[in-house]
Amino acid sequence: MHPQRSQRLRAAAQVLALALLSSCAAPPPPAPPPPAQAPRPVAYVLMDGGDRATVRAIVSGACPQLSVDGARVPMTTRVAAQTPAARPGQRKASAFPESVCEAPLPPGATAAAIDGVALPVPRASVQRIVIIGDTGCRIKAADKVFQDCSSPAAWPFAALADAAAAEHPDLVVHVGDYHYRETACPPALGCAGSPWGYGWDAWNADFFVPARPLLLAAPWIVARGNHEECARAGQGWFRLLDPRVYTAARSCDRPEDDADADVSDPYAVSLGGNWQIVVFDSAKASRPLNPARPREARILAHYQRQMAIVKALADRPGIHSFFLSHHPVLGFAVVPGGAISFGNSGLLAALQAVNGSRYFPAGVDAALHGHVHTFEAIDFASDHPATIVAGHGGDKLDPEVPPVLDASYATAPPVQIDFAAHSSAFGYLVMERHGEDWDLRARGLDGAQLARCTLHAAHLACTSQEPLSRPAGQVPPPHA
Repeated sequence: MHPQRSQRLRAAAQVLALALLSSCAAPPPPAPPPPAQAPRPVAYVLMDGGDRATVRAIVSGACPQLSVDGARVPMTTRVAAQTPAARPGQRKASAFPESVCEAPLPPGATAAAIDGVALPVPRASVQRIVIIGDTGCRIKAADKVFQDCSSPAAWPFAALADAAAAEHPDLVVHVGDYHYRETACPPALGCAGSPWGYGWDAWNADFFVPARPLLLAAPWIVARGNHEECARAGQGWFRLLDPRVYTAARSCDRPEDDADADVSDPYAVSLGGNWQIVVFDSAKASRPLNPARPREARILAHYQRQMAIVKALADRPGIHSFFLSHHPVLGFAVVPGGAISFGNSGLLAALQAVNGSRYFPAGVDAALHGHVHTFEAIDFASDHPATIVAGHGGDKLDPEVPPVLDASYATAPPVQIDFAAHSSAFGYLVMERHGEDWDLRARGLDGAQLARCTLHAAHLACTSQEPLSRPAGQVPPPHA
C-alpha cells in the first residue's frame, strides 16, 4: 500500500474513533414532554334528605362523565365559573374560576367513578361514622390570629383527614366551619403567601386539598357553620357543599337575599335500620338573637318553624335520631381567660317553643355539634339527650372544660349535668354501631385515644380516665 494512502486511512480511522467516543459520552437528546393532561376533577359524594346521594365534581372545563355500575351517567352544570360582584365589606370579590358539576347517584348503586377515580357509594346500613369539624386554618387580622398553615403541627387537618380515611368509615359527618382564611397573612409569618378571601383558591387550600383522602373514603353529610353564613363564605358553601338545588336567590351573591339564604329547612338521612341523622342549619346562631330587632326576629321565627320540621322528622315511630347542628344547643364554650358559657339561647328558645323543657324531640338520642374547638361528650342527669362536640379538627383550639363543673354552668333549666368527658387536643371522632348502642372513640393526632364512651338509651357511659369533669360534690356512678 502506498505510504500516503496508508497515512490517510489511519487519520480517517482516528477521526471515526474520536467521533464514536464523542457520541457515546454525549447525553441522549431530551425526551419530548408528555402530552398535557387535564387535571382530574375534585370529586365527592354528598347525602341529602330522602336518602338521596349526589356526586359533585369541580372542574376547569366541561363536565366529566360519571360511570355508575358500568353505565355512563351524564353530569350537569350546577353553577358555571364566575366572579360575582364583591359583597359589602368584602376586600375582594370571590372568584370561582372552576365550574361545579353534579349528578344524582341512583339508589342501590354499588360502584361509581370519574376519570378512573373510584368514588364512595352509600351503604344501606351505616356501621361506622367519622365526625370531624372546624377544620380550616384561621387567618383573621381582626382577631390577630394567624395560624401557621404550612405547619402540620399547627394546622393538622391533612394528617387528621388521612387518619380518619384509614378508619374506613361508611359515612363522614362534618359539623361545620370549613373555611377560615378570611384576610391576607403578613409576609413574615408561617401562613405567608396563603390564598385568602372567600373564593375558590381559599376554599381549595383550606378544605378540598387536605380533605381529599377523606372525600374519597365515604359519602359526606355536611352541616353549615357560622363561617359559611352569607356575609362570610356563604358563596362557596352554596356552590360547593350545600346539598340542595342551587339558585340565584340561594347563592349569597346578593345581600338582599341573605335573610332567606342564611336559613335552610332541616332534612333527615337514614343510617339504615332504625337510626337517622337530622341536619339543622344553625349558621346565624352564633350570637344571641334579639326578637326586638326585625331581622333577628325573622331568624328566630325561621328557627322555630324549622324546629317543628325537626320534630316531625324525629317523631317517626321506632326511629332513633341524632340531631346535627354546628352550634351546640347544650354544650360548653370556654374563652381565653376562663369565662364559661353553656347552651345556645336562640336554639334553646326555638326548641323549647316546640318541645318544652326537654328541648329536643323524644326521638333524639344525641346531639352532634362543632363550633367549640375542643372535644366534649356531655351526659345529663336530667332527661336530656347526650351532647357530643367535635370541633377539634384543625382550627386553633379553645381552652378545655374545667375539672369541676359549677352548678351555675347549667343555665338552661331544668338541665342537670352528670359529667363531661373532654379534650383540648386535635382529633376526630369515630362512632361505631353495636346493636342499639354506639361506641364512641375520640382519636388524637398520634392515634391516641382521647376518650372512649358508649351511647345507650340517650345517655353516655365514659371511661373514668382523665379528663372527666363533674359538678362539685357529685359522686361518680358505678358505670363511670
